[in-house]
Amino acid sequence: MNKKDRDLWLVNRIEEWRAEVEAEKQARLAGATEKKIALARERAELLAKDNAEQERRRDILAKTCNLFSKFEREKIEYLNNLQRKAEWQQYLRCDGLPDPRVPTQMATYIHVWQTTNACDADELDRRCVEALPMMLMLEEMVANPKQFTPLQLQTFNEVRLQLREQLSETIQCASYMILRNLEKNLKMESIKLATYNREFQALKLNIWVAVRMPTRKLKPVEPEPEPIELEFPALNVGLKLPKSIDGSCVCVRAAKSEVDLLSESSKSYALAAEVANRYTDLFVFMVKEHIEMLKVKAEQDAARSAFYKEVNAKIRELEAFLKANMYTKNEREKEELDNLHLSEPTFMQDPRTLIGENNEAAFRKYLKKCLTRTKTGEVQLRKYRICGGTLNLDLLIVPPQPKRLRNNVFLSTLLLPKRLQATPYQVQYRAPGPPPPGVTRTPEEIEEEMKKVEAEYEKLALVFIQLPQDIMWTEPPVICQWQEARKLWTTNYINDYKFNEDKLTVQFRTGVLWPIGIATLRYNNMPYQGWDMKPNPNGKGVLLTVTGAFITVTWLCIGNSVKLKWLANATTRALRQHIGKKYSVKKMVQLMRAAACDFFPDFDGHNHIEGTCPKEWVIERHTYHAMAMLSRAYNFQWSRWNVGAGSRNIVMQLREAVDKKREAKFNLLYANPKQTTILKCNELSTELTLEPMVGLGFYPDLFTLNMSYGSVDARRATFNMKFNLVETVFGMLQELKLSSFS
Repeated sequence: MNKKDRDLWLVNRIEEWRAEVEAEKQARLAGATEKKIALARERAELLAKDNAEQERRRDILAKTCNLFSKFEREKIEYLNNLQRKAEWQQYLRCDGLPDPRVPTQMATYIHVWQTTNACDADELDRRCVEALPMMLMLEEMVANPKQFTPLQLQTFNEVRLQLREQLSETIQCASYMILRNLEKNLKMESIKLATYNREFQALKLNIWVAVRMPTRKLKPVEPEPEPIELEFPALNVGLKLPKSIDGSCVCVRAAKSEVDLLSESSKSYALAAEVANRYTDLFVFMVKEHIEMLKVKAEQDAARSAFYKEVNAKIRELEAFLKANMYTKNEREKEELDNLHLSEPTFMQDPRTLIGENNEAAFRKYLKKCLTRTKTGEVQLRKYRICGGTLNLDLLIVPPQPKRLRNNVFLSTLLLPKRLQATPYQVQYRAPGPPPPGVTRTPEEIEEEMKKVEAEYEKLALVFIQLPQDIMWTEPPVICQWQEARKLWTTNYINDYKFNEDKLTVQFRTGVLWPIGIATLRYNNMPYQGWDMKPNPNGKGVLLTVTGAFITVTWLCIGNSVKLKWLANATTRALRQHIGKKYSVKKMVQLMRAAACDFFPDFDGHNHIEGTCPKEWVIERHTYHAMAMLSRAYNFQWSRWNVGAGSRNIVMQLREAVDKKREAKFNLLYANPKQTTILKCNELSTELTLEPMVGLGFYPDLFTLNMSYGSVDARRATFNMKFNLVETVFGMLQELKLSSFS
């Protein structure tokens, strides 16, 4: 090929390349235009679909929510009728006691109690018998927020706290009055020793007093004092005092209260804030979310319109410039024009996804708000719970005793204020921790340090406690003491802690004798390992089984009550006395929490439990109500796909359970705020796919899905449900929060 042919070939290649580049550019421009049109069409179709689904919700979901609301109102009316009957029975008894449901009567009762002059052991016994049932009734009333107005709940809670405070004051006052006259009130075991032992309702009071004897002349060489060892068999408590405490005139009070009268005054006790949309029904929630979606979409459309308006203005300006200068190259302007044709607005997230992420962020903010900041050594009462009441071990100063004169005249010195005075005793010590990694010590150094630690331990009081059998001890408990000035439980003075799992005993040393609490992890059984809900095959009601990390519990819901049916892997005999007995849902929650068997997490439980999956509460609550409606027709079960499904998606297994002769297969139920469906995959599939079963249409929730998907028998069983059983099952599911904690 000569030079002329080569030049011609090169020119042809350049022209072909320019044609290819131009074609590619035109293809990109055409593709960009088609993409804009396709995205706009997709947004319009999605909006039309959302509007159509919202109309379906307005038609059928609103009716479902109205049905659920009707059942809730019937339950509240039933409870109100019970309350009115109880008020009437209280009025007929005419026993002189106030009705806890009437705040004015309670205010009068507490005022008379505060102004009474009698404050002896008999008065304490009477107040325990009267006040404790009132406190339990008020606690159950405060736990039912939908039955009362916010003002009523606030009033009931104030009265309840005043009762607790006044009972605590009466215990202190009665102890003081008992010590005011040792000869009359205490049993003289010997000339040097007096004791007191009495059991009240939910309170055991023991006092040990070494009677002060006349001062003797000191010996030239005084023997080393022996430490005092005390046993309180009625309380299952032992105490060994350090040698530094004079045993010749010591007074020790041991009081075991089955009711914790201290923890509620701690700032970390109560839930810091109420969760959003606590009682909002799904239809109202979706209406608000649809309006919010339309608002966000309008803002995004306005932003896109403004962007394209600005781009089109620049395009027209450049096109006019190029037309006016057509004989110049203008390569930069042409490239800019092409870039403008290809330009797209900033990525805007789908409004529905954006709203969901905003809700997740709001819940994370709520959880952060619920985290109470604690001091070093403080027990976080949202994470721990004081179980078995409180134990008071006090070193007290014996008040001046009456002196007997002639003619039955007694002379007594009166010290003000008339209160118990503590014997000064406080030793701050913390045993040294292990050496840092890589540091080696000689046997002599180790022995020397052990001797120092033992010498320091000798300055501390040694406490031995036999743990009660009515508490479920699944892990070593935390021993703490009450700092009255700071209103908190602390472990700063606890040393040499030992827990015997076989004998259920604890032993520790302490530098102060303050009220002692035994704390357990509230959520040590969570997250749930599995759960199952099905109709009772042997009769009426619904069986609900939950498997925790240590214990498996089965409840039977019948009518307005729930029974504890079965406990598996229990470490003690706790709760056995309640098996088979009927209780309300709130009472069952109180009993199990008191036994350190807490399967009922609060909304801030996600702060203290690992591996949970918090769900959007509105859809979770609505799904629980639908499950309660279908509880006599379906068997619901835990699914392993639920944890990773996201906050707006609930996954569980279900199957019909109306035919007792044939057992159906489990299917995967998939529920979110927009719709509920049955998935094509199952629990044993290798991955979770959200493709619904063939032939299923749009169903706003589980209840409406059953109306079309369920068999005739399943639908008949659903419509035969009474509000009593529905609301009992619904109440249990709300307390358990199975979807969020399994």
